[in-house]
Amino acid sequence: MIPGNDFFVAGPFASASIHQQDFVDGLYFTALFVDSLRERSKIEKALTIAIEQENVDLAAQKRTELDYLDGIFRLTLEIHPAGGLDS
Repeated sequence: MIPGNDFFVAGPFASASIHQQDFVDGLYFTALFVDSLRERSKIEKALTIAIEQENVDLAAQKRTELDYLDGIFRLTLEIHPAGGLDS
């Protein structure tokens, strides 16, 4: 190890470094989650339009996409339970 590189690995600043990384991870996760919610909203609107227009094939496709995203959301909540993120 190069001298001086352990400044944020051990000692009083190690905790700050870990919390900084947790915070950054939380921000990234939140940004991805918000993008996913926006995409889900678009798909939900497309599903509503497909149902109104009685487009069965498109409605089935959009329902499948929504089910897929909902599965991802459930998996994400299993990995990061509500309140489990420190950010």
